[in-house]
Amino acid sequence: MLLFKPGIVFIPFIAILWVMAFACSEKPAAADLSSLEKIPMSYARGFSIYKGADFYLLEIGPDQESKGLLLVHEAGKKSSAFAGKIDGSIPMGSRKIILTATTQIPHLSYLGAEEHLMAFPNLDLISSREVRKRIAGNEILDLGKGPSPDLEKIVASDPDWVMVSGFGEAGQLAERLKAADIPVIVNGEFLEKHPLGRSEWIKLTGILLGKPDLADSVFDQIEKNYQEALTKTLQIPEKDRPSVLSGNLYKDIWYAPSKDSWAAQIIQDAGGQYLFGELGGNGSLMLNYEFVLEKARDASYWIGASDFKNLGHMLSENPKYGNFEAFKNKQVYTYTLKKGETGGLMYFEEGYLRPDWVLLDMIKILHPGKALRHDFQYFQRLDE
Repeated sequence: MLLFKPGIVFIPFIAILWVMAFACSEKPAAADLSSLEKIPMSYARGFSIYKGADFYLLEIGPDQESKGLLLVHEAGKKSSAFAGKIDGSIPMGSRKIILTATTQIPHLSYLGAEEHLMAFPNLDLISSREVRKRIAGNEILDLGKGPSPDLEKIVASDPDWVMVSGFGEAGQLAERLKAADIPVIVNGEFLEKHPLGRSEWIKLTGILLGKPDLADSVFDQIEKNYQEALTKTLQIPEKDRPSVLSGNLYKDIWYAPSKDSWAAQIIQDAGGQYLFGELGGNGSLMLNYEFVLEKARDASYWIGASDFKNLGHMLSENPKYGNFEAFKNKQVYTYTLKKGETGGLMYFEEGYLRPDWVLLDMIKILHPGKALRHDFQYFQRLDE
């Protein structure tokens, strides 16, 4: 199940990007956090939240070398205790924000904060109905369709903070924003291995928006749903777990999730036997076609076959797809069920926040009798 578009995640560069984002300039002196209450995270590993009397400290980054520290304070109560030890300060309950990835949009929707979005790059990618209404009313500034958002427009907007994703040109953009004295949050949710780890990032957004209790409530319900769904498949013996192929060819390379990825975990949790489940890494595998055919020719299901419209479309793109039994048996599923009015896929926008729905979709595919009451949210079987 390819839960991201081919080529987006290249793990060898991740640490470099985070270091660029938080450590290219002189690193602030380490802050003493021992006197603060550390709010425990159940699954997320990419950030920590520390609570003070009238402020929060957000420690963001995948490892000690690249962590950044942000102060979130009540209006008019900016603490001087951490002067010289933080990477930026943000007013609690921010009302002027800029996001740069569609996966960040649902956080606003679930926290009732869509009206605070000021700008976004390539507005056509957004599928949220409420946000699209604001786009139609010219209430959200388009930051351009290029590889990096328009910095001049961001600075002119004077946002309370900007959230960027920790891949691509994130490091360079983060440094330029910091130089303009604009607080920047580098979102590394895509590095989380557990499906609920990505979802738990809504707690960080909740702190930034001044809605921590609501964010906790949203996540708690998603976690409860996921765990309940998991009880349906935990006891399925190995012999009854159908084999699953995932991914697709892109310029002669077959991209598929590796064993420690979010995607592989959901296939396992759904009662499937992922055929590349022994290949290492937590991002995207790059395999040759011959290896994939040898390993997965007889797979029972093919889940996450890009965004093809139908089986004929797949064959027209590459006749090699027809060599797999899952294709011949019409057991190919894509994540294209729900689209926004401008063509964006809700799966890529909302699915990472809602692993409970993704899991139930998977269960309905692999063990339909165990998810009779569930309606597909993102996946659909391809017709001829």
